[in-house]
Amino acid sequence: MMPDEMEAEKNRKMILAQADEIDILKKNVRDLQGQLNDAHIRIAYLKERCNFSDVESHYLDNSIIVKREEV
Repeated sequence: MMPDEMEAEKNRKMILAQADEIDILKKNVRDLQGQLNDAHIRIAYLKERCNFSDVESHYLDNSIIVKREEV
């Protein structure tokens, strides 16, 4: 194998490994987004069930929630 071919093969393997890692990271993001959504649903349920006081309700309503785009 010539040096250019060796370099090309090395780069190909690196790109394939990076693509696999990207796929794993995308799946992890989807899973974490699902967990976060489930947690928000659970918080809303518990909030309704426990009848939080006005102060606690004000705090929760004004907390910052960051939403990320689906991958």
